[in-house]
Amino acid sequence: MQRIAMAIMLCLLALPGPASTAEVERLQHLPDLPASSMPAPADVLALPDSAFEPVGNVHRLAGDADGRGWWRLQPGPASGTEPLLLVYHSYSARVTVMAPPDYRPVTRSLFDRSLDPRFSRRALVFPLPAAGPVFIGVEGARYPLQVAVRDADAQLAEDVVHVRLISLVIGVLVGISLVVLLFWLLLRERVYLLYAATMALQLMYLLCAYGEAYALPGLRVLARFGVEGIWTIATLATAAASFFLIRLADLDQHVPLPSRLLRWVGGYASLVLVAVLWLPWPSDKDWFPVAGNATLMAANVLALVALGAASWRRHLRAAYALLAWVPLVALSTARAVQLSIGAPLTPGIEYGLPLMLAFTAIVLVLILADRMLTMRRERDSAQLHAQRDALTGVFNRSGIEQRLDWAIVRAREHGGALSAIFLDLDHFKEINDSHGHAVGDACMRELVRVAGGELAYGDHIGRLGGEEFLLVLPGSDLHQARRTGECIRRSIEARCAQVDGIPVALTVSIGVATYRMGDSVASLVARSDLAMYAAKHAGRNRVEAAPAA
Repeated sequence: MQRIAMAIMLCLLALPGPASTAEVERLQHLPDLPASSMPAPADVLALPDSAFEPVGNVHRLAGDADGRGWWRLQPGPASGTEPLLLVYHSYSARVTVMAPPDYRPVTRSLFDRSLDPRFSRRALVFPLPAAGPVFIGVEGARYPLQVAVRDADAQLAEDVVHVRLISLVIGVLVGISLVVLLFWLLLRERVYLLYAATMALQLMYLLCAYGEAYALPGLRVLARFGVEGIWTIATLATAAASFFLIRLADLDQHVPLPSRLLRWVGGYASLVLVAVLWLPWPSDKDWFPVAGNATLMAANVLALVALGAASWRRHLRAAYALLAWVPLVALSTARAVQLSIGAPLTPGIEYGLPLMLAFTAIVLVLILADRMLTMRRERDSAQLHAQRDALTGVFNRSGIEQRLDWAIVRAREHGGALSAIFLDLDHFKEINDSHGHAVGDACMRELVRVAGGELAYGDHIGRLGGEEFLLVLPGSDLHQARRTGECIRRSIEARCAQVDGIPVALTVSIGVATYRMGDSVASLVARSDLAMYAAKHAGRNRVEAAPAA
């Protein structure tokens, strides 16, 4: 798994960087905006050059404390046939551009349905039909926006790579989530539903943050919720991931305190935040990004602490979950920091997050598979122990009758031979009365040890109750079964004269019956039982066979 992570990191480093942008000769900011509103576009056009302050050759729009601002940008000479102004990762911002020759204001946001379908939505695209200064107005920005002037062909070529990578991640997450959701429908195990919910919410947040959700049929409806919709999806993803990691790695059992904190902070607190967000009051929702980001950071820290503590205690599933979660948290944090300071996103950060999300989904589903196998082994072990006799270690009555039933089905379908041997200790009550039940128990264990040594591969032995035992011999006819019974009788007579140093002169009476068409478990056991009683009546310490027909 570590090798897979290294391979993904190498792929990220190999991704091509963004193509070079056209030179921006001058970027000027209009300071001292009114507190209540933005200047109207017509008013901005009427302002003299002296109203704009030079801010240097910096390709970003910072805005004031309220995320608002006007800039005047002077592009360099156009290098292509169709120059474009690009505003990257606009998120919640509404951007208005007035470009020559007519300087008609064009306002766009990530949530608009009418954006140019030729381009992806990681950038708002504004054509620049003619040379001259461009005015850019920003409202609702929560971090500095990256701007660039590029040729349309270069942008289209870069968008092809972008769309292919995002489509790859979508395919992986949707495919795995649907399979796991089917597991939940069949098994009704909550961890599978939590996995599907976590991956679906992570994918929806990714698509909304990149803007691609608002161009997809079925998801376009999310645009009407605006940035509050993105906040809701991100916070619900935090809650689902917290509950999922707790259940996946059994954190409640291994690290109760960090698990409890993660459940309350990452899970319940996130759900409360979402509920408060959609209340009609307060109408100003600017408090939510701070509260949501704080909850997300606290949840991530608690998840890493809990998984790390469980890994330290050698819980393998927690260790693998930690391996998957650390790079995802690191990349998402790095992306948030770079956006908040207005630094350009490198390809490793921009595409590392979706690719690492796909890697995380694969690792987590492998952990789910391991969890399923572990539960299956535990179930099989529990069933096996439920069919074992606690005293002798062989099958109990239910277990040996089940093996006999399977053998009858195979004999009926394939026509093979099958025999049953009914074995009963002679004078067992006298042994218990004379030497105590501890010696009697030792006699039964010794009988199992000696008789088991005479059985062939595929034969079974079980205790029906008391001192009665049943042997199932698939593939043995009456002659072979009788010979096996005789070997067992002689071995017990010879090797069990003393048990635990006490002379008990242990012998057995054995009845043999072979399967005949129409036999059931009950009828075959009954016939071998009758043969055993015939051996008892004939003097004990002998083998008798039931009639074959």
